Amino acid sequence: MSDALSRWQDYGLTEAYEVVRTVEVVVGERRYRIEVLKGDWNPATPFTTRCYVREDVTVQPTYPQASGGFARTPRSSQLWLGYDLPWTACDSGDGALAQALGFLEERATKK
Repeated sequence: MSDALSRWQDYGLTEAYEVVRTVEVVVGERRYRIEVLKGDWNPATPFTTRCYVREDVTVQPTYPQASGGFARTPRSSQLWLGYDLPWTACDSGDGALAQALGFLEERATKK
């Protein structure tokens, strides 16, 4: 953890994590991003993970103009949305990543 982040309590924070690794994996046609987090605030679970799934969405302008039309046309965008996996906790970053990948595999094979 960086020197500034190792003093997280000095900043009035409740928790602090450092993203030590990020991987992207594809299951079928869906892309997932898994972040491996190191948190010194809880020595019992030093490494955990957080997962996101990439979704294609259409962004529609919200407010019509006085003429009744929109200033911009709808457009396609890609967003990373939080994807819930069971809690991972491990003594190493690789171990936490392996747990997350295992949970992701379980979910993908059930569909």
